Amino acid sequence: MDKNERSYTNGEITVHWKPRECVHAGTCFRELRSVFDPSRRPWIDISQASTDAIIDIVERCPTDALTYERNTSAGAIEGQTSTKPPQAEKVSFNIMRNGPILAEGSLTVVKPDGSTQEIKSITSFCRCGLSKKQPFCDGTHNKAGFAPDN
Repeated sequence: MDKNERSYTNGEITVHWKPRECVHAGTCFRELRSVFDPSRRPWIDISQASTDAIIDIVERCPTDALTYERNTSAGAIEGQTSTKPPQAEKVSFNIMRNGPILAEGSLTVVKPDGSTQEIKSITSFCRCGLSKKQPFCDGTHNKAGFAPDN
């Protein structure tokens, strides 16, 4: 576990945050600011919303920066880790304002060297060309001031 990774619990679930995985797509704080507020320290306070609302947002994270596990729940296996949305029949792309392209669905990425990577849920592709994790977004667009949509 990276020393910067954090975990937050409300008794029902534990949310894990891995800052190195975050591409700053902003889904979490735009959709559920009461829980995910980057101006607050700690920036995650899962006592501020229902467990279901938090799970909904965490499952929409385009990377594995936010994940959760159930601590206890009727009908759930203790320690069950979150899963991303089920495999989609089609792939959809969402161009984030001044950010990456989010792809949702089941797809295969073929890299220039011929290697492949299977994507089964959501991933973010670099749009600024500066990512060190090409073709995936690593959040560099934020530092570079990438803002073609202004």
